[in-house]
Amino acid sequence: MAVCGFCRSTLVRHDADLENLGKMAELAEDRSPFKLRFRGKYRTVGFELIGRLQLKYEHGYWNEWYARFDDGRLGWVSEGSGLCYVTFEQTIKTLLPELTAFKPGMTAKLGGNAYTVSNIELAHCVAAEGELPFQATPGYEAPAVDLRSETGFASLDYSESPPKVYLGNVATLDELIDPAAPTDTPKPTRTQARAFKCSSCGAPLSASGPDIRAVGCGHCGAVVDPKDANLAIISKSHPFTYQPKLAMGAQGRLRGRRYTVIGYLRRSTRIDGLSYYWDEYLLHSTEVGYVWLTESDGHWNLAKPVTRQPALKPGAQPIARFLDRDYKHFQRCQAEVIQVLGEFTWKVRVGETSSVDDYISPPYLLSAEWTKQELSWTMSEYLPVAEVAAAFKPARPLPEPVGIAPNQPAPSSGSSRYWAGFAGFAALALLLQFVFVTRAWEKPVWQGQLDLPLGEAKANLTTPPIRIEGERNLVIKQDANLDNRWLYSDISLVNSKTGETFRLGREVSYYHGSDSDGSWSEGSSDDEALISDVPAGDYVLEVEVETEPGKPELSNRIQLVRDVPIWSNFWMLLLLLLVAPLLAWFRSHSFESQRWAQSDYASGQADDD
Repeated sequence: MAVCGFCRSTLVRHDADLENLGKMAELAEDRSPFKLRFRGKYRTVGFELIGRLQLKYEHGYWNEWYARFDDGRLGWVSEGSGLCYVTFEQTIKTLLPELTAFKPGMTAKLGGNAYTVSNIELAHCVAAEGELPFQATPGYEAPAVDLRSETGFASLDYSESPPKVYLGNVATLDELIDPAAPTDTPKPTRTQARAFKCSSCGAPLSASGPDIRAVGCGHCGAVVDPKDANLAIISKSHPFTYQPKLAMGAQGRLRGRRYTVIGYLRRSTRIDGLSYYWDEYLLHSTEVGYVWLTESDGHWNLAKPVTRQPALKPGAQPIARFLDRDYKHFQRCQAEVIQVLGEFTWKVRVGETSSVDDYISPPYLLSAEWTKQELSWTMSEYLPVAEVAAAFKPARPLPEPVGIAPNQPAPSSGSSRYWAGFAGFAALALLLQFVFVTRAWEKPVWQGQLDLPLGEAKANLTTPPIRIEGERNLVIKQDANLDNRWLYSDISLVNSKTGETFRLGREVSYYHGSDSDGSWSEGSSDDEALISDVPAGDYVLEVEVETEPGKPELSNRIQLVRDVPIWSNFWMLLLLLLVAPLLAWFRSHSFESQRWAQSDYASGQADDD
């Protein structure tokens, strides 16, 4: 079939015969970035658009462009949800079920590959232009099922029996533009905004483009269909009382793109009997089309449709795998539209509901939104409030964030830097400790024994002068044959020349026995006391011991050891070095605990993170 671009005459070829079907209906105006004879590139193969089929569904229009590829293939380039879909007709052995058997989110196998149902649409043809491989007249029914895999896209055309199967991939507009092509880079057609009055209250409204399918009135809360001759009211809520933080028509540059705020939704959900609210702003850019800017409790996100289907890993807490990154399931809720303001490209309704699953990997958030006809995925990136304010310059200052958002990045605690520093200093301290240990003398200076006769409670010992060399530490070791008994020692080390005295009291005890729970013991029969810095010289050791009277004979062996390696300072240094990384970990742990407290997994998540 071919449609003349000048007179709109429609010719159909039957083998060698031509049939003139008369005039083709005019194409509805839209903001399609493509045009007939546009040349682009899909991966490494160039293509030219030679025909267009314009379809209408419940919420608006979309275009199916027929393309001739330089490698001889004929395929389709479709537009939808801000993305492009390149497909080719395929013959598969799988017997397809009836259209009614499909549900959004269900899995189906095509050509040996698993796909997830994303859309089920009952569309019809509005008009066509250029060359097409089949006869398509206005009103032609085109029921279809769209499916996504992690990297692929499939469309099942139920306008024929058996259904036709088209397989391909998702691409962005930038990926299809060929800078070396002779045609100009496609630019959306600029159209004059259409002004009209609200059919409910008479307030002035406008639709900035032909693809606008709903306009929300800020005075009475009505949502009007600008395409309807009578401006039919799609839905109506109570009068608009909540003022958006960003004004309709506000323009700003965000992440390198210039956007205009054209629509606003206020949505809500109920969890455990409490209502929660958030705002969604529809932004339009002549460069990239439509995106969303969302706000909840002062936290902002920029949301875009994804080009690939995330892979789900089921479990107690499902995981969404997307672009080599794991996203943890955060929560599921039922979202409801409670207020509509401005322009939208589909027939949005007050009271419209959908199920939403959020998966997080800060600063990103993956959202799967479900309705009876559609499953769509969007990727949101957390934006600092200052960045949004700088972009759109609202009349009133934007409120500061309250609480912690699901995908809010944790503040820089420097945890990894602290742990790296700890590891470096700990390694250095360990090296120095080993140097000190290998250089330590650990030289016995004197040893002797103090005996307490049978029944005696006290005894003392005074040694002749003991020569101690060097300027290092000294350890006084005791080892007594205690048996359910204690021993207290009063020890003095006196410099014979200067009279300088090192005095310390030490108590040792050892008890043992058995009871109904079995054998037990406590304490120890030996002891070590460290004097950190003992100058060289001659010393007299004086020891006076005391124990319980009326006990068996007791022997207390005493030894003086010079220059013993000390590990206590090393462990104290490690504990000191641990303070900074532990504080950083505690801040991070506390932040994650607060984040997950608002999720469907309120307990146990902070430890995992």
